[in-house]
Amino acid sequence: MRLDRITELARKYVEYDMISTHTELPDFPVPRVRLLYTFLTDREDVTQKSAENCALAAFLVQTGMDTHDLIDLGDGEQQESKMRSRQLKVLAGDYFSSVFYALLAGAGEIDMVSAMSSAICEANSLKVKLYTKLKQMLLTAEDYLKESTQVKMCLFLAFSGLLDKSKQNVWRLMLTELSRCEVVMDELKHSSSIPEKRRGYAYLHILETGTSEDKEMLRRHSVGEREWGSMLIKYNMKEQLSGLLQQSLERAQMLLQECRGDKLRAEIHSVLEPFQNVLSIQRRAAQEG
Repeated sequence: MRLDRITELARKYVEYDMISTHTELPDFPVPRVRLLYTFLTDREDVTQKSAENCALAAFLVQTGMDTHDLIDLGDGEQQESKMRSRQLKVLAGDYFSSVFYALLAGAGEIDMVSAMSSAICEANSLKVKLYTKLKQMLLTAEDYLKESTQVKMCLFLAFSGLLDKSKQNVWRLMLTELSRCEVVMDELKHSSSIPEKRRGYAYLHILETGTSEDKEMLRRHSVGEREWGSMLIKYNMKEQLSGLLQQSLERAQMLLQECRGDKLRAEIHSVLEPFQNVLSIQRRAAQEG
């Protein structure tokens, strides 16, 4: 079965004209879901239907939480279109997050309902701590990556008990590296956003390693798009992030050797392949530049 099976099943829940017309959804958690589905189907006593239900539930809950993260909480009056977008994000996030009850209860996975509910609370708690530390400037760039990775993997760890015990350790380690890859990809995608809108790895890294003049500019919140773009080039942030992506992929490839069975290794390799493709594109662009 193709590994994009769960994404296909999720379409009937996430593809609504009202949502696509008036707001946006986050990137779907496809890599983590594919990894979960791969490990679930590797266990002989887990039926395909049960694996599908669990993976689909994880897909929808994570999408629901990520949708809520996109809600703009800015004060003051807003245009009607922005208000509608905010309202739809709230409703869509609530809907996606609630569907998992019906999916798992209908499949008789009552224990997983409780486990996922606890994981949702834990993920939200980790997220609040991360945002608080960011606001108070209590994080290094590396700590930011580590804690962001923990947030991404938290929900999926709830399924560890369903996996073969002999594979639970490699599952956790592989999930860590895959989640870190997703975090770094997010940073590559959004690093061009000025610090007033997003304070991520690049911002924290420059605060740690930059010149006193650049640090002062960041602290004074006086960096516009032009200045920020110059800083990203000056401190080789794209190359820095590409290096971090490569490190996680190399660790994941080493873990791949610990996976028993050609089918399992082949499917995990397929999960990692999109990240490798991005890295290859980054390298070609650097060479041509």
